[in-house]
Amino acid sequence: MISALITAAGSSTRFGKNKMLVPVGGQPLLLRTVQRFAACDEIEEIVVTARPADLVRYAALLEEFPMLRVVEGGGERVESLLNAVEASSGDILITHDGARPLVPPALIRELIACVRSTGAAMTAINPTATVKLTRGGSMQIADTLPRADTWIAQTPQGFRRDILLEAARMAVRRRYFVPTDDSEIVAVMTGHAVTIVPGDPVNIKVTYPPDVAIANQLFEPCD
Repeated sequence: MISALITAAGSSTRFGKNKMLVPVGGQPLLLRTVQRFAACDEIEEIVVTARPADLVRYAALLEEFPMLRVVEGGGERVESLLNAVEASSGDILITHDGARPLVPPALIRELIACVRSTGAAMTAINPTATVKLTRGGSMQIADTLPRADTWIAQTPQGFRRDILLEAARMAVRRRYFVPTDDSEIVAVMTGHAVTIVPGDPVNIKVTYPPDVAIANQLFEPCD
């Protein structure tokens, strides 16, 4: 079985209100995200994490999907991840930010194929601009990173169940560890290599209010 784990338990601090309910293409952002995974025939189960205050609202919003359930998230992203993993049944787990409503179902399929062969994979895109590196809080340039070797992380990301479960449990125990995404949790906690699947520039993350206007411009019904 392949399960999609969609994280939607964040506080939306940078957005200013619950962005999961903001319309994209005329429907709530979270619903649009779920529709992308429901349109991928390889996904057999969807688990959505939510804050306690949003559990009933999200369950009602997503009731049309019989393979979906909403579970309580944690105080930190890694805790929400572990809750979702433990609530799921899949042998392959595909993790995704609820705030990315434009992921192409074809990209989900490509990621699944890579996870089957490697055990751990993520989507990412090369930057289009030159990337400069600074160190130690200094604003002086320490290096220029070659674009061909530099990647901007996206979700979905995918992992064999045993790998992600071990990594999430270890990360929850090590509270000093503050990961930026699930691939970092797996790489740091287990040492398992993570393979990149070239992503899609359209697969943007809605972080700030202006991102909604961009998402609306890019929105097309999923295939």
